[in-house]
Amino acid sequence: MGLAVIDKSLFRFDGVRQRMGLLALLSLLQALCIVGQAHGLARGLVEIWKLHAVSTLVGPAIEFLAFYALRHFCDVAKQRISSKYGKYVAGQIRPQLQEKIFRLGPQALASRGTGSTVTMLIDGLDQVKSYIEILLPKMTDMMIISLVILVGVWWQDWVSGLILLLMYPLIIFFMVILGLAARDRSNKQYAQFNILNTKFVDSILGLPTLKMLGVDKEYEGEIYSVSERFRKRTIDVLKVAMTSTFALDWFTTLGIAIMAVFLGLRLVNGTMPLFPAMFALIMAPDYFLPVRQFGDNYHATLDGKNALHDIMSFIDSPETPQDTETKWEGWKADSELKLEGIDFAYPVGSKPAGDDTQSVASHSVAMNAVEQQRENEDDKKSDDSSESKDDSKTDSKSRRHRGRGKKDAKPIEADADGKAVAAQALTQPDALHHVSMDFKGYGKIAVIGKSGAGKSTLVNLLAGFNTPHAGSIELDGNRLENFNVAAWQRHISYIPQTPYIFSGSIADNIRFYVSDASNDDVNAAAHEAGLDEWLGELTDGLDTLIGEGNRGISGGQAQRIALARVLLDKSREVLLFDEPTAHLDIETEYDLKKTLLPIMENHLVILATHRLHWLANVDQVLVLDEGQVVESGTPKELIGAGGPLDHLIGEMGGNQIDQYLN
Repeated sequence: MGLAVIDKSLFRFDGVRQRMGLLALLSLLQALCIVGQAHGLARGLVEIWKLHAVSTLVGPAIEFLAFYALRHFCDVAKQRISSKYGKYVAGQIRPQLQEKIFRLGPQALASRGTGSTVTMLIDGLDQVKSYIEILLPKMTDMMIISLVILVGVWWQDWVSGLILLLMYPLIIFFMVILGLAARDRSNKQYAQFNILNTKFVDSILGLPTLKMLGVDKEYEGEIYSVSERFRKRTIDVLKVAMTSTFALDWFTTLGIAIMAVFLGLRLVNGTMPLFPAMFALIMAPDYFLPVRQFGDNYHATLDGKNALHDIMSFIDSPETPQDTETKWEGWKADSELKLEGIDFAYPVGSKPAGDDTQSVASHSVAMNAVEQQRENEDDKKSDDSSESKDDSKTDSKSRRHRGRGKKDAKPIEADADGKAVAAQALTQPDALHHVSMDFKGYGKIAVIGKSGAGKSTLVNLLAGFNTPHAGSIELDGNRLENFNVAAWQRHISYIPQTPYIFSGSIADNIRFYVSDASNDDVNAAAHEAGLDEWLGELTDGLDTLIGEGNRGISGGQAQRIALARVLLDKSREVLLFDEPTAHLDIETEYDLKKTLLPIMENHLVILATHRLHWLANVDQVLVLDEGQVVESGTPKELIGAGGPLDHLIGEMGGNQIDQYLN
């Protein structure tokens, strides 16, 4: 059972074998100390029983105390070694995990669910750390200490040694049976915990939409139902844990009692000296102690193993390899980007470990509510299929296009990983279908459409997070398979709806792209981003610490920090905005817009938005509907022409923008 809780990925980390070797050496020394401690205590008890002088106890007492101190020194040393190594491994995993999420982009959150990803990043790493702290020393103790004690007892009295030897497999047998049950329940509990986190976080994120649709009360019941299932699974795990502890204690007590009976009978019959009997009886509890301690911590190690397996599976998940060969000097006034016949579909969400999790992947509570509301209004049959969370879900109309062809589009040639992604994508409806567009020089392009039209999908594709499975891409004469190209990404700035804010100072967050920027440059970028008023209210200014995930700051302040990052790195000429003001109130949005417009000059700006007031400030409009470009042109050409943009304006109550025609 001990080997069953060792995840093979643990051996991928540097120094694990050296640490295990050092822990094994300390366990061996500790086992010898236990034997020496028992030897001194048995000698002292025999001297007392024989009513010898007190002076005869000095030697046994020194022997006992010396080995007792050394034993606990070894125990402390093992704890420190395993604790430091646990922190080291967690420190190694964290940047790998963050880099993986950064490379995958919004697709990582869409496929796993926000709550599940947060659980993996926060609780998962803590569980991995605890897993290593517990597993390594307990494993070496169980393998070495019990064996050394058995040899010591057998050396003094083979009958007692035989009893201990026969009881050990019985305890292991019941540990295996209960361990299998615990593993099954622990896997289910971990999966249910991910479901609960995903449901809860997605419900919080979608709460405004839920309240607007009047279905927020229904999701109270959904959260309650999921939390109840998690509670029941937790109770099941606790039942097995208590049963396991009881079984271990009971069989340990039984083994010691049987040995004590045999020792007592032989002492009464005068067939055995007192010292070996006392020595064996003192050693018996320590013989069973390592396996009992391992059993007591078995459930914690299972949680850590599940977390480690989940994290390493995510890190090892396939991704489109980055193109580092293409040479490109950046976007200039005469640059041109052509996209022709681009098709993209989200891959089918894979089922995580455990049960009841298949329906969680790639679902957003708020967007599910929108779809359900529309389906109820249209009196259509419910369909749970959806696209990714970040504005990539299809509305009810898009279901009519799920069978639309991919055969007529020319597939993009890719390597093995790219083909695997394309093969997966063919099983899903198109989020983008036959998208063609041509960008030339500097300018501001607004990508307009309803929720679910594919705006965020297109921006994420341009950022390199989504890989098209059909179509062609040409950048200044360079043929690209996708936008996961080092030269392209070096010259773009991507600002999502919720910018990434990490735990640190405001200045550190602004230096996100340029870590070695001077204080003067950071101050200048903060000034241009409109942060002066806010920073003036802070005692420490740019050195003020802010929390992970925007804790301690507003959405508008987070967006301005993201803008300061763009301003700090002057080498990025392409700006990609995905609904940069979607979650802000009107006043904050208006102030932020005044900051944004000067930044957009002399850049290629692609702005995905459903806020119609941006139409007055852009050079070109692309109207998306059901993943297709249904109209394109300048605002003056499209507004009032009676096309899809006018229809969208009417649906969204934007008829007041007639001034844009002037």
